Amino acid sequence: MTYAAFQGEDAYVSKVAGASVDVQIINANDPADVIIGATTGINSTDNFETNPVEEAGNDGVDEHVQGRHDGGCTIPAFFTPEWNDNLPTRQDFLGREFIILETVSEEYPGAGNVLNAYTGCKINRVGQAQGARGNKTVDLGFVYQRRYNGAEWAALTGA
Repeated sequence: MTYAAFQGEDAYVSKVAGASVDVQIINANDPADVIIGATTGINSTDNFETNPVEEAGNDGVDEHVQGRHDGGCTIPAFFTPEWNDNLPTRQDFLGREFIILETVSEEYPGAGNVLNAYTGCKINRVGQAQGARGNKTVDLGFVYQRRYNGAEWAALTGA
């Protein structure tokens, strides 16, 4: 289903549970190389610089000038030895770049449509946690250059 067709569905205006969204981490140099195919979630932040401008002699801020943008995200995932071997380490993280896609899960209307795409992703943290009674997990931190929403990504890729 194209994104335009998805926009005409009831699912497009419905609230979604986290389980209805897949997060994939892809090697930007080889899109067939999916580093992690399904995570347990994503937390992302677009930061937009806004600087107050106050001219001498005025009694307050006259305007807010917008400037730079940066973005970051953290992605928790279940640990598997295979994924662990594909994650960057101190020895090989330099020069590695990723694309992160949030897509509608297979079991839901609009399956496969990209909801958010993060490009120019560089990893800045790999954490791991384990407890005696739970699954071993990893927590990945990224900075990214650009986030495209679903409509922007569809227009960019022709999906």
